[in-house]
Amino acid sequence: MLVEERRPGLPHRRLADDVPAASTVNRDQQAGVGVEIRNIDGRPHTDIAGAAELTGRSQQTVRLKTSPKARAQGSGWPAPTLQGKKAWFAVEDLEHVRDVVIPRLAELHRARVHHVSLEGDPDALISATEFRGIIDQQNWGWGKYVELSKAAWERGEDGYLPLPDKQEPAPVQGVVRYWRRHRVQEWINSRPGKVAGVATPEPPTHSPDGTT
Repeated sequence: MLVEERRPGLPHRRLADDVPAASTVNRDQQAGVGVEIRNIDGRPHTDIAGAAELTGRSQQTVRLKTSPKARAQGSGWPAPTLQGKKAWFAVEDLEHVRDVVIPRLAELHRARVHHVSLEGDPDALISATEFRGIIDQQNWGWGKYVELSKAAWERGEDGYLPLPDKQEPAPVQGVVRYWRRHRVQEWINSRPGKVAGVATPEPPTHSPDGTT
């Protein structure tokens, strides 16, 4: 007899009654999915395709994360159960990966990329050239950041970039701007995404003056 069961993250499927060895059925065959669910030792298991669907990762990622090497390095993913030369993963373990492991790793990643500490006097001035180098921006990208900030700067407010702490005419043309080191650090740590190369604007048709 087949019994029906629903679990968050997986489409409606039919599970075979538990048997000591194993029993398999294809789910969603009419929809053409064909991912199998197998009861192994009283627990529903799914194959690599089902694991990828449940966790929202690619099948290649599932293979990598569940490899002996990755698990030894702390991937947090379950080891497969091999039957008939095919890998099976307990649905409950995959749900733990989806609900606990992946969010935790994402949070650790955000903490790493958002927290930087710039060595030196926090009140020392950093030039635009140094600022641009710290966030790994090309001249055209930095020029776009400046253009997006000028309206706010004219109001005495932070724009896309923080309001400069010092400005002076460049030797030839344009303006040379400086920011205190602690303000550069605070801006970097408050940005969304990675420290370098985040929200990179589209390149202009010509490069702006590097002094901006």
